[in-house]
Amino acid sequence: MNILETSKILSDGNALKIIAATQRRPCTAQELSNDLGTPLAGTYKKIKELELSGLIAPLDRKLTSYGKRVTRYTSLVRGFYVEFYNNELRVTLEMDRSDGPIRLSWNPLLSS
Repeated sequence: MNILETSKILSDGNALKIIAATQRRPCTAQELSNDLGTPLAGTYKKIKELELSGLIAPLDRKLTSYGKRVTRYTSLVRGFYVEFYNNELRVTLEMDRSDGPIRLSWNPLLSS
């Protein structure tokens, strides 16, 4: 996980809405699009970004009444905080994993 990319994703309003919605219950892309009032194509794009970042994951595939299979997604994020203190950016994620919280940090003064 890259700290700058992760903090950028976590500061995106639609990404946070998707994380929050999938914390409450598993959702399909169509359900998220309807619930959040966002276009379906944009919802799929944001889901892919969150999935590649390891913040949400596919849970299962559900059969619709029309005979089509759709993926339901669930959030892996239980909580997070972002802080900038003493020239260091810190992101702490509490994930739905057995290995505990993930802590990332970055000091812009030490980067090229």
